[in-house]
Amino acid sequence: MNKTSPRYKIGFMVYWLLFAVLTVYLGQFPGYVQHPETAPYPWLAVILVCLFLAILLAAFYFLLLPPLFRFSWWRLPASLALGAALLAASLFTFVTDMPGYYYVPHYFSFFTGLFLLVVSVSSIVGFIWRKTRAP
Repeated sequence: MNKTSPRYKIGFMVYWLLFAVLTVYLGQFPGYVQHPETAPYPWLAVILVCLFLAILLAAFYFLLLPPLFRFSWWRLPASLALGAALLAASLFTFVTDMPGYYYVPHYFSFFTGLFLLVVSVSSIVGFIWRKTRAP
């Protein structure tokens, strides 16, 4: 069995941690309520959003395993399709004046889609480069 690099695992954990910290920070903004200073902090909702992001990131992790990623061409299109589906779902469910933590999955899907686009373009350019430089 191929082992993944510890840096790869740490990178995914740091990526999740950034969005978890953003969720905890945005949890203090209750959205459109008459007296926002009296709204309690939504601990359960913040934890559920962090858990949801961890599940989504686990799906991306298993799609983009580095030892297998280089040898199977279906993994990148599958992750791109998942990223596009997440972005479309977040755009269709986007509503204004919601609590701050509500927007974190939208940010996650946007930045993940952007990252996957960069990885896709660099993979294609690298493939073309290797093919043109091969003897």
